[in-house]
Amino acid sequence: MAELTQDQEVKTAIEAAEAFVTSYYPALNRLSGLKDLSTFYVKNDPSSPLKPDISLNGNLITDTTELETVFERQPAKTHYEVLSFDCHTLNSNYNVGAPNDLLEMNKLGKKMSILVMVSGSVRYGEGGETKGFTDNVVLVPNWELFGKSPKNNLKKKWLVQTQKLRVVF
Repeated sequence: MAELTQDQEVKTAIEAAEAFVTSYYPALNRLSGLKDLSTFYVKNDPSSPLKPDISLNGNLITDTTELETVFERQPAKTHYEVLSFDCHTLNSNYNVGAPNDLLEMNKLGKKMSILVMVSGSVRYGEGGETKGFTDNVVLVPNWELFGKSPKNNLKKKWLVQTQKLRVVF
């Protein structure tokens, strides 16, 4: 099989970024969605070198349970709205945490790490003041799904490994 072209790489990065942006921020806007936040992130597995690295306004978040608690404590009817996003491939042959049988070259464009830069606004509570936010996220392959076709869309192809969210106060 031929090597991954730049067009394929760009297309994959855009599709991954769009899938993240169109599902993650709407989840933040629903109380029921907050319960599913952990599904967006790499698992904190002691046997894997891949760990979630999350910071909200400079505060280090140790795991996705703590992250859910932070978002649950926001005022009711907090609303995040994405105004724009951009993405770039960081590593076109990403292998951190990959099973040994997946260490071959990336020929399908599915073994990349992708930087997604998001800007938007957040309103804390109904009638609350609107503030700007920036969110820098690194997406990595979901190794549990790699090479498989999920029977449903509940599993994400790309997971957040790093997130730096900052609200402008």
